[in-house]
Amino acid sequence: MAVAALVLGIIGTLFALIPGLFWVAIPLALIGLILGIVGRKAAVTNNLPTGTATAGMVLGIIGLVIGVAMWIICGYLVSNAKKGFEKALNDPEFQKKLNDPKMNKDFDDAFKKAMEEAAKKQQQDPAAPAPAK
Repeated sequence: MAVAALVLGIIGTLFALIPGLFWVAIPLALIGLILGIVGRKAAVTNNLPTGTATAGMVLGIIGLVIGVAMWIICGYLVSNAKKGFEKALNDPEFQKKLNDPKMNKDFDDAFKKAMEEAAKKQQQDPAAPAPAK
């Protein structure tokens, strides 16, 4: 159990440090922590060394704390981003720019020009991928 706790603690801690994988790290670190506690108790009962189980337990705690902190930070950032987008979308100045016919025409002209250039390039070099339609 001590080795399993150490391995899960290491993997859980490493995954907790990688953005987006903290949700995998939390269960791994929790299982590592539980196995570390059980392994340490078993080692003490049998008069065996407790170093590996203790290391697994500590790494499980560290991975769990980092994983939960990443979860909270990510939730906070997503919440703030959502509020920012909602605020920007409800801004009358942004709505005016978004519905500006001149801006729409400029965009349409630039897009049409880019598509024509891509079609010309396709005719000159048939091995190049065709432009999306």
